[in-house]
Amino acid sequence: MSLPGIALAYVALVFGASSDEGGLIRGRVVNLSQGESPCAGAEVILRARVENEFAPVAQTVADADGHYRFEGLPVGPEYLYLPGANHREIHYPGRRVSLTRGQPAAYVTLDVWDTVAEPSPLVIRRHEIVIGTEAGVVHVVEAMLVDNPAHATYVGWAPSDDAPPITLRLNVPSDFERITFEQEKFGREFRVFDGRLETGIPWTPGQHWLRFTYTLRPESVRRGWQRPLDAPSDSIRVRVKHSRPDEIVCNLPPAAEDSAGERGFQSAAGVLPAGYVLRVQPGHVPVPWSAYARWSALFALAGLIVGTAFHLRRSSRTPPSDAGAAAAGHEEASPAPLRGKARIATGRTTRGTAIVQAVSTRCAD
Repeated sequence: MSLPGIALAYVALVFGASSDEGGLIRGRVVNLSQGESPCAGAEVILRARVENEFAPVAQTVADADGHYRFEGLPVGPEYLYLPGANHREIHYPGRRVSLTRGQPAAYVTLDVWDTVAEPSPLVIRRHEIVIGTEAGVVHVVEAMLVDNPAHATYVGWAPSDDAPPITLRLNVPSDFERITFEQEKFGREFRVFDGRLETGIPWTPGQHWLRFTYTLRPESVRRGWQRPLDAPSDSIRVRVKHSRPDEIVCNLPPAAEDSAGERGFQSAAGVLPAGYVLRVQPGHVPVPWSAYARWSALFALAGLIVGTAFHLRRSSRTPPSDAGAAAAGHEEASPAPLRGKARIATGRTTRGTAIVQAVSTRCAD
């Protein structure tokens, strides 16, 4: 049975159960932006785990005091519920609830926030970057502690009427080959537009870790790795793992201590503004022999084409020998050979480039 079909069967089971025998989930929806005042009229959604996913099975509306109630729910270790509230087009999930015969009831307070679109309140409290170089690939690991100090959920702005809102852009090098997010929700929400990674995920007040890894070709960082900051940043630390750490250069001050086989850099006291460009010169980046082999093959092919063209051109201009001319005089006249240049049709060789893009409901944490 499909997930929607299971969810509908679940709904029938919920509303067919006796309220005297079934479980109960109740609580209150409060607006933390308004001093925990009741959020009257908020839509409350109850989800249940179905095939390892949470599907909606019931909904209600909070009363004038913010109270809500779901009753007659099946109980048992196989049932797991997740209540949540909608406020200003943002869904705020609560905590997961398991109902048993020994504890068939639960009280869950659902916190919601007002929203703010601009300016962006986001600040990067910590930004850790590790760059590793090896033959054929450069690995970059980033961890950002994103803080929303406002007393409202940041929902971003839309660059045009038909475009989705944007809350954060990751200014990683546009020629990255692959990017992986530690948390699946970020992988689903980030998208690539004009070579830039961006998301419209709402950022609730508080701090959130954002961790991701991407790879680059060695030739793309041969002239240096550059990374504009996504938001104002309090603390930035860059570590570069390299066989020759003394070759590493960065526009941040050197760190107090370095580990073996790497060079560290640390921002000074103070906040670096959004758009400040981090620059790292990684020194010698090893290139695999396969890269040299590809270029050698291309040069050899080009030399073969040029040599063949030159030989055919020269052959078309060579006059006949005297012996051949004398022999021709004793024979009947034959058509004269074509004079002029020989045309050589050569195919154009195009070297393709494989591009791997990161593919990623607005739902708050």
